[in-house]
Amino acid sequence: MRDDNNRSFLLLIDNGLDMLLNLAAFIAGYYLTFVLNDFYSPVLMNSTRTMLFLFIGIIISSFVNQLFVISKKGSYIDKNSQISSIFLGNLTYFGLTAILTIIFADKSKLNFLLIWIILSACVSGILLVIKKYLILYILHLGRKHYGLVSKVVIVGDNIEAVKAFVKEITKDTSGNIMLIGAVGRKMDKQVGCEKLGDIEDFEEVLFKYRPDYVVFAFDSYGKEGTIKLVNLCDDNCVKTYFLPACYGFFKSSRQVEHIGALPLINVHSTPLDNPINAFIKRVIDIVGSFVLIILTSPIMIVAAIGVKLSSPGPVFFRQVRVGRMGKQFHMLKFRSMRVNDSHTTAWSTGVDNRKTKFGNFIRRTSIDELPQFFNVLVGSMSLVGPRPEIPHFVEYFKDKIPLYMVKHYVKPGITGLAQIKGLRGDTSIDDRIHEDINYIENWSLGLDIEILLKTPFKAVNKSEVYGGADEKGDEETNEQGGNDRDAEE
Repeated sequence: MRDDNNRSFLLLIDNGLDMLLNLAAFIAGYYLTFVLNDFYSPVLMNSTRTMLFLFIGIIISSFVNQLFVISKKGSYIDKNSQISSIFLGNLTYFGLTAILTIIFADKSKLNFLLIWIILSACVSGILLVIKKYLILYILHLGRKHYGLVSKVVIVGDNIEAVKAFVKEITKDTSGNIMLIGAVGRKMDKQVGCEKLGDIEDFEEVLFKYRPDYVVFAFDSYGKEGTIKLVNLCDDNCVKTYFLPACYGFFKSSRQVEHIGALPLINVHSTPLDNPINAFIKRVIDIVGSFVLIILTSPIMIVAAIGVKLSSPGPVFFRQVRVGRMGKQFHMLKFRSMRVNDSHTTAWSTGVDNRKTKFGNFIRRTSIDELPQFFNVLVGSMSLVGPRPEIPHFVEYFKDKIPLYMVKHYVKPGITGLAQIKGLRGDTSIDDRIHEDINYIENWSLGLDIEILLKTPFKAVNKSEVYGGADEKGDEETNEQGGNDRDAEE
């Protein structure tokens, strides 16, 4: 119920404001740094190099901020979520800028540049938050005093669809839409809004309430009757929408495709179906895994020696897992147990005499998973995605957990949305799958960055009470749906 052209125009204005405010933040940060350094500056504001730095910095920082706000998918984006996205975007951009400055900048200018970057980040965050509050306040005044709100009536006999629609409307904290009520014989207080009348009263409802939009949610209403209702809306200049009976399958506008003039519904469309998005994610996986392999190589060397000294057997443990579109691959880990034959179906307990002391340590700290960066580099895994499982447990869960196999529409990951939300160890498989599908349907570059930034805080000091499958299965489970840290982590 929003005009796409208006939204594009408003987004363009918002981007422009962000750029102006970031320019102000960079300039303010410069002069604050200038004052803190007793009015001495090794960096000239009017130099060509500084101007180029400002120009590139303003564009990239504004883009990153928008990226993090857009990554908060959903029908409505609440104010607090937008504010947190602004700070997270600033932390990402200015943090990377500071790291690059430390690596490449002239050491004689390093202190000045770092102070400039930090102060610019603080000023930018403050200005962008103030802008967001001002925009929300102006919109609130406009709706309150000038009636800038869309009035909606929902009509139909599909109670579940109507309830879902009412629930979504009530999430709208911005006040863009005002639900007047519902029309239909089955409508009652249980749907969450006032009943305005039956279908026979529809014309009177249009005349009395003058809605801007009407949403039809029918299960079995005839075509002729529906056309008459639509014609009544057209006669009164009221726009109409249809909420399909299978509304539960619809998550985003990506799902509606066309063959000529014929609309088709892609039930499980994902952003990664877009070749550009898939290419961006793959480039990040290649660059990220390569850098992380280099950075963690000293740890991996020590871990390899520790594994070799802890018990006889190979350093690495290779286990078959199920990847994208059900294809199997060998996932690498440092071996944390004594060599045994129960590595494809056996379950484990927290106290397991097959685990070595060193193996227990590398499992608690996630060091055992570092070799998976090689899986990412060769393309069988991604840095971020649903955790992969072994074939035995895929067969077990796919008949017990609704939509379980949907997680295989993307590459499995070393970390994921479920992991940073604490859904690991003895937690609900249903909840994990819910978060995996949420990630798949709402993927964005900003979401991947957010998950990667939060992962280190979730990776250490893990409880091994329920964990420890490793080469015994790595996919512990029970009838209640709990499994070990590697099943869905």
